[in-house]
Amino acid sequence: MTEISPPMIDDELPDAARHATAAGVLQCLTMLAEETVNLNLPRTMLALRKAIRACQAEQARPVPVLRPRRHVVLH
Repeated sequence: MTEISPPMIDDELPDAARHATAAGVLQCLTMLAEETVNLNLPRTMLALRKAIRACQAEQARPVPVLRPRRHVVLH
């Protein structure tokens, strides 16, 4: 059986695309957390809420200024 690897993600996405992606992930986590309430899965709900808080904190952090990439040649 062949293993499917996840698609490569460009670290240098524009801020708008990165923000939209993060917002989509947060929306999915929120919907999953709501569904865990309906299914009476308190530990899963707690884990999802912790993930939501971590994502929100990460999204609130200022975007660091990236230094230009330098090519390094080792001899």
